[in-house]
Amino acid sequence: MNRVQPKHWFNRETITLLTGLFLLVLGSIFPWYQLPPESLEIFDTNLLLAKIARVLTALLAIWTLVLALFSGISRLPRFPFWVGFIVVLLFPYFITTWSPTVSYLTESYFEQGRTVSSQIERKYSQIQAQWKQNLVISESKPTQSTFYFSISDSRFFQMPSWEQVFLDGFGYRNSFFAFIGKGWSLTAIALVMILMGLYLKITSPGLCFFLQDMKWLVPGVSLLLVIIVFQIISANIVNHKLDTLFAKGQYQQVISLSQTIESWYPPLKGDEVFLRRLAESGFYSDEPEPALVDFVKGLERYRVGDFNKAQSYFQQSLELQPNRFLVRGYLTSALINEAVEYSQYSDGPKLPVASSALPYRANFLDSSQAQERPNSKRPNRTAELLEKALEVFPSNIEVLYDLMLTQAINGKFSQSAEIAQQLIELQQYSQQPNISLLGQAYLHLSWRDYRNGDVKQAWKRYRQSIDPRVWNPTRNSSQ
Repeated sequence: MNRVQPKHWFNRETITLLTGLFLLVLGSIFPWYQLPPESLEIFDTNLLLAKIARVLTALLAIWTLVLALFSGISRLPRFPFWVGFIVVLLFPYFITTWSPTVSYLTESYFEQGRTVSSQIERKYSQIQAQWKQNLVISESKPTQSTFYFSISDSRFFQMPSWEQVFLDGFGYRNSFFAFIGKGWSLTAIALVMILMGLYLKITSPGLCFFLQDMKWLVPGVSLLLVIIVFQIISANIVNHKLDTLFAKGQYQQVISLSQTIESWYPPLKGDEVFLRRLAESGFYSDEPEPALVDFVKGLERYRVGDFNKAQSYFQQSLELQPNRFLVRGYLTSALINEAVEYSQYSDGPKLPVASSALPYRANFLDSSQAQERPNSKRPNRTAELLEKALEVFPSNIEVLYDLMLTQAINGKFSQSAEIAQQLIELQQYSQQPNISLLGQAYLHLSWRDYRNGDVKQAWKRYRQSIDPRVWNPTRNSSQ
C-alpha cells in the first residue's frame, strides 16, 4: 500500500515567492532615482515620480504580505504584479517625459562627467606634474534640449530607425541609467520572481495559465505602447507644423498651438528651437513674452562670444521666469566660458615657441619669461566667476572641477581640497563613479596634505589617485 508523502512547505515555489517579497520590501526602501538635492532645490523640482513609485511599491508589499498571511501564498492574484511590472518598465518614460526638469538635470550631469573626463585624459600629464600656471581650463557647452525624440526626416519610419523609440522615446538612455537607484532594479527583479513563484504554485500546468494571462496582457500592453508611440510621434508632427505656420507668418496660431503641445508633451519646454520660435512669434505678433525675448537675446550674444552681455539677458529672463531650466543652464555655461576666457589672458610665465635646437626645458629656463610670476588677479577673478556659476547651478561637476584647478593655480590648496571633497561626495549619486575625476580629486587632497606637512596622509591620498582599490576605506575615514 502506497503512502502519501507529506508536502513540504519550504519548496522551490515558496522560496521563490518569499525571496521576491523580501526584494519587494527592499525596493520600497532604497531610492529609485538619485540626484544632488542642492540642484533639485535651485531648479525648483523634485523626484516626486520616484517617491510615488516607492510608496506604491511599499503598499503592494504590505498588501501582498497581508493577503499571504490570511489567504495563503498560493491564492495571491497575478494581475497586480503584472501591472506593477509594466509600470516599473515604463518608469524611464515617465521620468524623461513628464518630469522635464529632472530629465534636463540627468542629461546635464551626464554630459558634465563626460566633458571633465575628456579634459582629464587630454591634460593628465600636465595635471599630474603640477604645471598649474600653464594649464588651460576648457570651455563649456550647455545642454540644448530635452526633446530627445526628434524626427528629422521620413527615414525614421524605416525599421532600423525604430530603436530610437526605445532609447529616446521610452527614456532608456545612458544618461538616465547613470543615476538610477537600487530600488528600481530590486523592484523589477522582485516582481519577476513573484510571478515565477505564482505560476510554479499552480497545481495544474502553469504554462496554460501563463498563456491565458497573455491573452489579455498582450493586447492591453500593446494598446498602451501604441498610445505612447502615438503621443511622441504626433508631438513631432505638430512641431513640424509649427515650423510651417511660422514660415507663413501665422504667429498667433504658433503661440496657441505651442502652448497646447507643451502641456501634453512637456519635453518641448526644454527645447531651444521650440522656445526661440515661440519667442519670435510673440515678438512679431506684438505680444512679446519678456522672459523668452531676453532668452533669445542672450542666445544671440552667446553665439558671438559676448558672454558678459549674454549673462545679463539670461539673468533677466531667469528673474521673470525662474522655472526655465534651460535658461539657467545657459547662464551657467556663459559664466564658465567668461571665466575660461578671462583665465587665458594672463601675464604669467608662458612657454615660448622653440627657436633653437636646445631641449624644451632648457629653452624655457633660458628665456626672458622664466623669472616672471603669474598675476594673482587672474585666478582670483576666474574663481569669482566660477563661484557665481556655482550659485546658479549648485553641484555642477564641470564648475567644481574648473574651480578646483583654479584654486590650485592660485596656490590655495586648502580650498582646492575642499572642492575635491565635494566632487568625491557627488559620486555617490552616480551608478558608476567617474574614475578619472576621483583620481584627480584625491590628487588635490594629496597636495593639501603635503603642504600641511602630513607626508604620511599625502602618500595615502596619492595612492588613492592612482589605485581605486584603496578608495573606500580612506574615503570613509576622511568623512
